[in-house]
Amino acid sequence: GSLEAEVTLYLDHKLSSSLVVLASELRFIMITSKAKIKAIEQRPDNAIDTEIEGLALTVQRSEHKKCIRCWHRLEDIGSHPEHPEICGRCVSNIDGEGETRLYA
Repeated sequence: GSLEAEVTLYLDHKLSSSLVVLASELRFIMITSKAKIKAIEQRPDNAIDTEIEGLALTVQRSEHKKCIRCWHRLEDIGSHPEHPEICGRCVSNIDGEGETRLYA
């Protein structure tokens, strides 16, 4: 499933300036557990070319545990004693102020 994926987008400056504003919300738009943006110059040999000029990507399966509430695979699952099976975002949404999103 897509939430098992961690995606890195390698973008030229034009595309990067358009997507960097999404910051951590990019993963929600892509429906992945993690999404990062890097400069096209950092593109590794195993990056996949896309039909979009100035965009290459890599995809890997996440090695993190799955949050039983939101199903994202994140590194902080198990680090919250009061909720050992959910991620920090879900802890905040249950017991805290809740998350703030601007775009997605």
